[in-house]
Amino acid sequence: MARSNYQPIRLACYSLVLLTASVLAVASPAYAEAQKNVVILLADDLGWGDVGFHGGSAQTPNIDGLAAEGVQLNRFYAYPSCSPARAALLTGRFPHRYGIVDPVRPRDEGLPASEVLLPSAFGKAGYQTSLIGKWHLGVAGDNANPSQRGFDQFYGFMDASVDYYKHTGLRGQLDWQRNGKTINEEGYSTDLLANEAVRQINARDKRKPFCMVVSFNAPHSPFQAPEALIAKYRGGLNERAATYAAMIDSLDQGIGRILGEIDQQNLRNDTIIVFTSDNGAVRIGNNAPFRGLKRDVYDGGIHVPCVIRAPGLLKAGTENEQLSAIHDLFPTLAEAAGVAITPSKPLDGTSLWSQLVSGKPASRTIVIAENDHAIIRDDWKLIQLDEGNTELYNLQSDRSEAKNLAQTEAKTASQLLSKLAQYKVVVKTDGPATDVFETFASETRTPKVLTSSVTKNLQEGESLARATLRGDVKYGVLGDPRTESNGRGVRLLSGEDSDGNGTFAGEASLTSTEVSPDQRWYRFYVSGLAQDNFAVEQDELYLKVQFFQKNGSDSLDLIKERIYPQVMQERKDFFDKDTNESLGHGMWRTYAMDFRTPFPEVDTVKLSVGFAGGKGELKRSEFWVNSMDLESIDTPKKYLATKPNIRNFPQPDAKTLVALGGRWYYDPQGGSKQVPKQFDYTNSDQLLYKSGRFEAPFAGNMSSWLRAGYKDFDGELVDKDQYKPYAVVIVVEKDHIVMRSRNLPNHPTATFPDKWRMLDGNPSYIQEKANTWYLPKYPKLAKDPIAMDAKNANGALPMGPIGVATNGVIFFNPFDHIFETDAVWRLDRCCGHPSPQSAYHYHKYPVCVKTPWSDEGKMHSSVIGFAFDGLPVYGPYEADGLLAKDDKSNPLNDFNLHTDKERGPHYHVTPGKFPHIIGGYFGEVDPMNGRGRRER
Repeated sequence: MARSNYQPIRLACYSLVLLTASVLAVASPAYAEAQKNVVILLADDLGWGDVGFHGGSAQTPNIDGLAAEGVQLNRFYAYPSCSPARAALLTGRFPHRYGIVDPVRPRDEGLPASEVLLPSAFGKAGYQTSLIGKWHLGVAGDNANPSQRGFDQFYGFMDASVDYYKHTGLRGQLDWQRNGKTINEEGYSTDLLANEAVRQINARDKRKPFCMVVSFNAPHSPFQAPEALIAKYRGGLNERAATYAAMIDSLDQGIGRILGEIDQQNLRNDTIIVFTSDNGAVRIGNNAPFRGLKRDVYDGGIHVPCVIRAPGLLKAGTENEQLSAIHDLFPTLAEAAGVAITPSKPLDGTSLWSQLVSGKPASRTIVIAENDHAIIRDDWKLIQLDEGNTELYNLQSDRSEAKNLAQTEAKTASQLLSKLAQYKVVVKTDGPATDVFETFASETRTPKVLTSSVTKNLQEGESLARATLRGDVKYGVLGDPRTESNGRGVRLLSGEDSDGNGTFAGEASLTSTEVSPDQRWYRFYVSGLAQDNFAVEQDELYLKVQFFQKNGSDSLDLIKERIYPQVMQERKDFFDKDTNESLGHGMWRTYAMDFRTPFPEVDTVKLSVGFAGGKGELKRSEFWVNSMDLESIDTPKKYLATKPNIRNFPQPDAKTLVALGGRWYYDPQGGSKQVPKQFDYTNSDQLLYKSGRFEAPFAGNMSSWLRAGYKDFDGELVDKDQYKPYAVVIVVEKDHIVMRSRNLPNHPTATFPDKWRMLDGNPSYIQEKANTWYLPKYPKLAKDPIAMDAKNANGALPMGPIGVATNGVIFFNPFDHIFETDAVWRLDRCCGHPSPQSAYHYHKYPVCVKTPWSDEGKMHSSVIGFAFDGLPVYGPYEADGLLAKDDKSNPLNDFNLHTDKERGPHYHVTPGKFPHIIGGYFGEVDPMNGRGRRER
């Protein structure tokens, strides 16, 4: 038999070239002198229109003076909230790369210790470094304090905000310190921070330059100000607005004292001053003329005032239109000060010093994001909202972002969206963005299939970011991330007329050119979940393939297969009234269609999942898709139609197989008959199990993800998804098939720990393990097998693992504790959860275990795992339309086991019926796997 290609091709519409990080060049003498002092003055939640030189209500003569003496950056962007902006400032990197997406909470890791910060680089160049004011980049861990992150001195507070007079945080604790030691001082915080800056400038080592970040908390809430300053503004403003203006006035006065001390020390010409804000203002502030507020990616939330004063280097009193962002400040100031930085990780910021000196802006692309994303290319700005909708604005003609041009300028929108999708990929892999943005030129490429090497760096669902959406379909987060970790994907909305056309229908499509005249048979499959109330008329939930020739320009034909009947069948067969109601009863399943290209001229296929005639109730009425895959398959030996009815593993010529013992075989697939030293994801379809037919039970199940929020093998919390290609490895020994497993689920899970208590309050994490299981090639039946009683009081099955699924995740018996009730109500959609030892495990039929082969109720189910007595565990079906639990001619016994001629004794999972997986060991437990049943 010719070797088949069963490795899935993850579909997307872009490809990438990842480059290595490079050394940032030191500034040339023509632009800067070395050893300039650097002072960064950072306001907190100050809007574009809050400063005097932009028409603000508060008097800001000192900030206005900086603007008159320096360069105003009219197109400077921060981030929508505090922590990401501060992280970007200090790292020069897009904060999503290292897990800072939104404001850091006290329990969060914060800014990873692996990130190299601005003060470290300046410190190595001989600078004295200090942070004065707000940190808000993490309080947990041994290296959380700024004095341990490159700052020689730290004076201020750690969390998001403090009372301006009491210096207490949100929970009432004192949050005011000097170099890691809590101190109790009296005074208005803005005054204290400014006074500390003045003190440090005066007390500095005059033999060394200094780099100082003064991170004010004004005008962030709580809204408090000295009474005398509030009174100054009461005449023209209400009390709240007067207090806000007074806070900005106090901020300006503090900045004035710092600037005054610099002049007093005769340092003006030797000091570069930067003034800016971390994000836009909240509702009380002024972001005019821009739309939006803090936490938005509209310009009101991210377009902030910025001034740089560098006497003798930059032309005073000028305005610069260079598109720039807060993550550019690190490399720009480094070049201006003559500080060389050699980044070990890719920077997103770039030095714009030459543009500031020349006054001539360069073409540029930047991405700013929280949960929503904005990509800005010169005058164009595209916003992709978290739920997937996109908006396009021309910022030159429409500063207030009032006119969405996504439909009328579809080509520009498509190009920007493509670049944003590519950028998200390099962020996921922490690769450089150089190639993404430097090759932006107006391109009209035919969408390509993502290569397998890049696919490994994508979490499921990310490849769908570039799917073409039509009708009532959205792209975004699937479900509530507080409850479950489904990632992102496509949402088909059967109960929401999102496009307002009066019908309930929609479709998501990806295009592939991975077809050829030499390969005519393919399998198109999606991973999908139908929520409880998803419903359509006339079975109109479908997969569709359209065929094109001439590089996709000429349509030839299409085929379509309805998958709604399968959804309905599974709802009936797998329904369990005791399943956790907080998630609903929907489950992740694989839906597939096999097809043959109708003509050898076909060079492009358009793959779609869609629906029509939606009639779902608004709540839980969506069909989710987190992957769309295409793979080539062997030509079926006998076919009478355009596709076979059953997705069966292609049967090899038995004469070519190498017997491994028992029911196990090795398929050389035309190559060497020497048995490999190990089986893994690269050759998983060559390890066969003989039941009623040959199967490859581990195909598609041997790689997985160590996802953000899990713990690694050492117990450390993971902050970024890590691909684990060798999550399952199998070695063939004399008497055993030995499975080494990381016990990592290769499917979505609920969110654990359940911190929000929206599932069952499970406090455990999912942790990477190093398990080894021994599957006997020749299982032995027990002499006196014992089946569980109603609560396993007889100890027929031990607590802990009783078997292992083909993806390497362990099976448990139905109970979490002896004598307790069935654990089904605690489980996530895939019938699993973590144990107190953080081992993810299944208590019932693991519906999400992947198989590219049939388990759709059309034939006897495939093997999905093995009990530790070596007997196989099959899926739920005995035959076409017949669940094994309902088989009257060969009924299951109390062990969930029966025997037939082709398979011998074997277990079946029984959805909705106790004991769910196995009811006890019918065979002798291999001692290599630990405990058997309790002794009687």
